[in-house]
Amino acid sequence: MVSLLAEAPADPADGGAYIEALGRLSQELEPFVLLVDIGIEIALSDAQRKAQNLWYKAEREQLEKICRACALVRTAADENMQRVWQSLFGFPVLVTRSRAEAGAFLNGYAPKDYVK
Repeated sequence: MVSLLAEAPADPADGGAYIEALGRLSQELEPFVLLVDIGIEIALSDAQRKAQNLWYKAEREQLEKICRACALVRTAADENMQRVWQSLFGFPVLVTRSRAEAGAFLNGYAPKDYVK
C-alpha cells in the first residue's frame, strides 16, 4: 500500500512535501493500492497548483496501469466528491470519512503479495 498522509497541524512546507510525494508516486514500479488521508487543507501556491496539474496530465496514464484502487479519506466526504474523484481515474476510487473503511476497500484490490 502506498500512502499519502497529512495531519494537523498544518505546516507551510506541506505544499512542497505534497508535490514531492506526487513525484515519488510516479516512481512506483509494482502494482499498488493508494491510500490518501489528508486531514488538513494543504495551501498550494500557484506554482504548486500548476505542478500538481502538470503531474496529473503527465502521469495519469502510467498511474492507471499500476494503481489498482485508491481510497481518499476526508472529513467532508460526500457523494459529489466520490463522483468527481471517480471521474478522474479509470481505477476504482472510494471517498470516505473512515480510515477503516478505506483499508477494507483497498484490501479487496491489493496485489496478491500484499501483506497488511
